[in-house]
Amino acid sequence: MTLTATRRPDGRSMHRRWPWHWPLAALIIPYPLWWLLGIASFMPAVAALVMVWQLRHADIRLPRGSAWWLAYLVWVGLSLVTLSSDAPGAVPDEASGGRLMVWVYGLTMYAACTVAMVWVTNSSAERLPFATIARTVGYLYLWSTLGGILGVLAPHLELRSLLESVLPGGLRSNSFVRSLVHPAVADIQSILGRAEARPKAPFPYANTWGSAMALSLPFLLIGWGRHGRRWQRLAVIPIVALSAIPIVYSLNRGLWACLAVGALFVVVALARRGNLTGLVVTIVVVAVAAVAFVASPLGDLVGQRFENQHSNDRREQLMVQTVEAAAVGSPVIGFGGTRDVQGSFASIAGGSTPECPACGVPPLGTQGHLWMVIFTQGLVGAFFFVVFLAMALWRALRPTLVSVQTSAVILIFFFIQMFVYDTLGLPLMIVMAAVGIAWRDDPSSGQGVSLRGLLRTGTSARRQIALLAVGGLIAGVAWSFVPRRDFVATNQVLLIDTPSYLPVELEARAPRRITIDTEAALVVSQQTLGTLTRTGGEQAALRERLSVSAVPTTQVLVISLSGETSLGLDATLDEVTAAYLQTRRAYLLNRRDQVLAVLYERMAELTSLGRSSDSPEVKEVLTAIDNNLRTPTTAGEVIRRAPIGQAPQDFAKYGGSGLALGLLAWACAHGVSRGRSRLPIARPC
Repeated sequence: MTLTATRRPDGRSMHRRWPWHWPLAALIIPYPLWWLLGIASFMPAVAALVMVWQLRHADIRLPRGSAWWLAYLVWVGLSLVTLSSDAPGAVPDEASGGRLMVWVYGLTMYAACTVAMVWVTNSSAERLPFATIARTVGYLYLWSTLGGILGVLAPHLELRSLLESVLPGGLRSNSFVRSLVHPAVADIQSILGRAEARPKAPFPYANTWGSAMALSLPFLLIGWGRHGRRWQRLAVIPIVALSAIPIVYSLNRGLWACLAVGALFVVVALARRGNLTGLVVTIVVVAVAAVAFVASPLGDLVGQRFENQHSNDRREQLMVQTVEAAAVGSPVIGFGGTRDVQGSFASIAGGSTPECPACGVPPLGTQGHLWMVIFTQGLVGAFFFVVFLAMALWRALRPTLVSVQTSAVILIFFFIQMFVYDTLGLPLMIVMAAVGIAWRDDPSSGQGVSLRGLLRTGTSARRQIALLAVGGLIAGVAWSFVPRRDFVATNQVLLIDTPSYLPVELEARAPRRITIDTEAALVVSQQTLGTLTRTGGEQAALRERLSVSAVPTTQVLVISLSGETSLGLDATLDEVTAAYLQTRRAYLLNRRDQVLAVLYERMAELTSLGRSSDSPEVKEVLTAIDNNLRTPTTAGEVIRRAPIGQAPQDFAKYGGSGLALGLLAWACAHGVSRGRSRLPIARPC
């Protein structure tokens, strides 16, 4: 980045002026410094403020179809009201300052990404050439490569950033804040059955690193390889070759998929242009690189990754639960932020522990930007999000200009990544800048949308907007009275652990281990409920009113009973709890008898073999018998009885959803009334 000088007619310099692209350059070129200071995650917002200042006198134009994106931003704002709402399948808790902080961060990043798109769109190709953008973003691939190599060589390296040092202890202990301000070069995870280092420097997460690598590679190849200075052109091949090491060691299948699709896109684009020489050269280079890669040790590592696909099941289960929770709980505006899953997919008491951090389940609304959008902004908000980007991709696929086709590759990469990566932040900012490049450089894109016209339309229709919004709000609040709100009584039962003492060689003959999930099934079993009701229909009705969960990583069972009235609810729950504890004690006694039977059988075998009472085998069995006879058979006890409560009416969620639908109704009515005539905004319906 160099300063340009404005000169007088006599040739003397009047003042120095920063080049137009300096906000982008100041964000990306010193990015490792921002990372070390702990402020890298917040720098996109700072750069966006400078971009807004640069455009303060411009007649702002927006790409066609931007109404879809603006509608999505409105949905992001409205989702604030659902931060305190409980989501199905999530841990019920009240909204905290941490949840609000995550929402504010998300809104800020979406605003910064929007500004980046507007800034590129309204910066002429002469003032902000595509080559300048590409050269600047290319530095991000360089930093990601060097950070990846560092993550491979020194995976346990962590630093204390300047921002982390000055933050209050309460903020530093917040896991979300710590991930943003604490520089670490790799995540240590067990994917191949052993501890592996997944590079992530200079980003908070390994998946963010993979996203940035893929999104910045096209800019490196075009900006440095075609438009760069001599040293940049010479450095492209070594950088790309060096990056193969952390790319493979990252075990990042989303990144691998992007690179494979990108290579295919280049082949198709060259064939489409009729560039046979370039097509042959590309195919030969890819083939040679593939052969060299397979012959190297890196090829074996990739093969092991595809043989270990155990994370697929967890991702699929989380995705299904995320979509179901959004569709059932808040389909219009979502829940504003992520939620912790109740238990885990393996157990109702599952959760992360210091010894097993991977035993927990990632929060609902993570493991993919699309799932985050669905959960946090609802199905309607996700529709706006996807439609806007799909329209941008469709328009970018048609022109043959290098800048537009590069933007198309970026958008294709994003559509791959949004199913597996959380890209909010700098990666999404690059995507939105690509949207702006594609629209600005496409000759057939037209004049776009006038921001002033958009504001005039909103101002002139403020009465209709207010009327429909207030009407929707009132209707939503009224609808909150429709769902039935049952009363709920809850008991927390501490289960007494009753281990079975068996010699090692007899473990295979032991009865099945009792787990917290076995206990939950026992609560609603026929053995338990049969002691309270006689007919199958009564048992089914009672079973439908019961819900069983557990406090994570404990032996505390949570038994809840719902009912239309609070009358007698406590007494019925106590009867169920007592029947369960009685059934559990009988089960434990039977299980102990089974264990003792195994031990007595073993003792008989040893006696028949002539083993004396002093032999180690006999002593071990006698000790096991004594331990089992001394083991208590107490089933458990109620340690906490929550007062009967009624599910609160969620006025905020229903009111916010009604308000959102009122705004959507105005947008649809406005689009229909104007028909196909010229509009100051694109029609979202």
